[in-house]
Amino acid sequence: MTKYKKVKIIATLGPASENQETIESLINEGVDIFRFNLTHSNKEETVNRTKMIRKAEKKLGRPVSIMGDLGGPKIRTGEVAEERMLKVGDVLNILDNESKEENSITINFPEILKELAVGAEIYLGDGMPKLQVKKIIKNGVAAKVIVGGLLKSKMGFAAQGLAIRSVKLSKRDSDFVKLMAELNIDSMAVSFVQSGKDILEVKKLFPKGYAPHVVAKIETLAGVKNIDEILKEADGIMVARGDLGFAVPMEELPLIQKQLIKLGMAHSKPVIVATQMLESMTNSHLPTRAEISDVANAILDRTDAVMLSGETARGKYPVEAVKVMTKIINRMTDSIEPAEFKESKRVSDAMSASAVKIADQVGAKLIIVFSETGASARRVSRHRNSQPIIALSPNKLTIHKLNFSWGVRAYFGPRVESFKAALPQAIKLAKDNPIMKLSKGEPFVICAGLSFGKAGTTNMVLVERV
Repeated sequence: MTKYKKVKIIATLGPASENQETIESLINEGVDIFRFNLTHSNKEETVNRTKMIRKAEKKLGRPVSIMGDLGGPKIRTGEVAEERMLKVGDVLNILDNESKEENSITINFPEILKELAVGAEIYLGDGMPKLQVKKIIKNGVAAKVIVGGLLKSKMGFAAQGLAIRSVKLSKRDSDFVKLMAELNIDSMAVSFVQSGKDILEVKKLFPKGYAPHVVAKIETLAGVKNIDEILKEADGIMVARGDLGFAVPMEELPLIQKQLIKLGMAHSKPVIVATQMLESMTNSHLPTRAEISDVANAILDRTDAVMLSGETARGKYPVEAVKVMTKIINRMTDSIEPAEFKESKRVSDAMSASAVKIADQVGAKLIIVFSETGASARRVSRHRNSQPIIALSPNKLTIHKLNFSWGVRAYFGPRVESFKAALPQAIKLAKDNPIMKLSKGEPFVICAGLSFGKAGTTNMVLVERV
């Protein structure tokens, strides 16, 4: 079993990694969560991948979570009759309806063309070709090619400041929501979230009894501007730097990343940093020095999790990429500064802050949290304390949701009705656990709620010795 680490690793499953042996190796090297990119998946693949992960989880004896990533309303170009190279200086008309003219294309959200002003930069695909709006014309805009590249059908379309008015799931995405509920998949990532309302609209589609960890992917300027209301409705956020990097000026991206992580911590909501973290390891067994610094800085920014995409889905070195990520995490974690927050009148906030301060003062090496929903453990986690956090919960879904939170390792514990019943369980766990086994007389901190079994009642901090 891999060494305990505080920052969580998400690995995207794909052709390079979707076999039992590789999945188990990835878990052993540090993967906490597997992501399914549902844009490029079908039902059979999703079912088979879920079965393999659950089998590995049972065999290796530690919680491993699954996150389904819905494709969402991605802006794309329409069909082109024939692929062709766009050259610097060419003019392309982007219209809101079909045209037979060779130098024109359409997009699947034509209403956003009204938001494009003269001078706006447009990126197709992964940024090549690049165009700039030169003129507003009837039914669209005329754009000049600044950087050449291949024009083909269904290319991604991005421009700074663009916003789709509402996030509505396609039938394909809706069908995947139903499938994820049937498979009890732990988490769902929602693409192009721009407001809290977008999250509520998606939650309305959840079948009764299905309450996954909902991650809002921040990929637009509107998502950044409305982050406070998004954090009220979502269970966590993802700094999706690929599309976000086109939606905002590139020099703003590092500051936005820091801002989003800080806000996530303030709301006790996990934050994932994603896209191109170790991109070169898709084809190389070693990362670039710039990538090492990028991952390290995300950790020093105090993110909860870092994500690998193509590196593990289609790369030549999926296991090596996770090894590198784990090494960087373990080296950087000791340099992370603890976090402090403005005083809150909520009892649960005061208790979690007290648990961390008391643990430091008495030299406790471990914090044990009894948590029905996971909220208590997340409130402790946001302080980025030096002690490992072990959460005990009677709810399997809570255990898997806590896999997203910094420093928390969650385990199943039978529901207890009283403190008298909980204390022996905590002492036993402090003596014997896979993270930090305490010797006789060493102190640890217990954080719990009285009455037991009732969510949101954290009101007790206790120092105990084994």
